[in-house]
Amino acid sequence: MRLIIILIAALWGIFAVLALVRTRDKSLEAKLTAGYIVVWPALVVILLINEPVPMWIAVPTMFGFIPWFMAGPHLWSILKDPSSAQPDEIIGIPRAYWIWGGLAAILLGLLFS
Repeated sequence: MRLIIILIAALWGIFAVLALVRTRDKSLEAKLTAGYIVVWPALVVILLINEPVPMWIAVPTMFGFIPWFMAGPHLWSILKDPSSAQPDEIIGIPRAYWIWGGLAAILLGLLFS
């Protein structure tokens, strides 16, 4: 099962790198979104290879799947219409959610480790 997950993440990473290349001349928001789509699968593969991982690292990484999953449609909308990016959002998610969600995920990982 671990190999299947690594294979899926690797294939997604290849397509994400292609998306990153397509955003060379696009806005910073498009570049950040494409970069996040590239970085998350690489991080997951690294965590799967290096098991066991402390919970305070693993939990925020797994919660990072939700914005990663939503990043594809956001990137597509930014590529189609660059003006659709909101100023207080990072890859389509408000900055406050990133801050509080990240802190909560780290605290949750510390609590369960």
